[in-house]
Amino acid sequence: MKPLQTTPRQVLLEAIQSEVESREILLQLSERAATGDVRTRLQELADKELLHRAKLEKKFRDEIGDEPPEPAPLKISISDDLARLDMRRALKFVLDREREAEGNYRFLAERVPNTELGHLFLELAEIEWKHKTEIQQEYDRAAGNPDDFFEDL
Repeated sequence: MKPLQTTPRQVLLEAIQSEVESREILLQLSERAATGDVRTRLQELADKELLHRAKLEKKFRDEIGDEPPEPAPLKISISDDLARLDMRRALKFVLDREREAEGNYRFLAERVPNTELGHLFLELAEIEWKHKTEIQQEYDRAAGNPDDFFEDL
């Protein structure tokens, strides 16, 4: 496997960029909501991404000792299939993104175990795990029957 060549600075900048992208995706999804409740919830989740970004920017300042640069311009395109979203489908989409982010960070941590970078990846994975757990609980309530979750996988 090719050695992982990155720095804590690059990792934090990519994590910040990911929060910016997630917020934009959530805002775009909110425009495709089937009801006002779904629209409001997606906008609330988008606002949470601002908090996540702020925490990562603080970590960047603390760890790197500099101000993070402005994130790169976004080019987000959402599939036309994601239309008239009900709460369950909207939360499933968000849950899948959180699960993917957590998995990616854990995979990267395994590539550089017992290093500063590995610890940073694990910390980011834990943050995503918390987000995922919160969304999973909300999804389970929206779905009604937790066993139905596996039908969507």
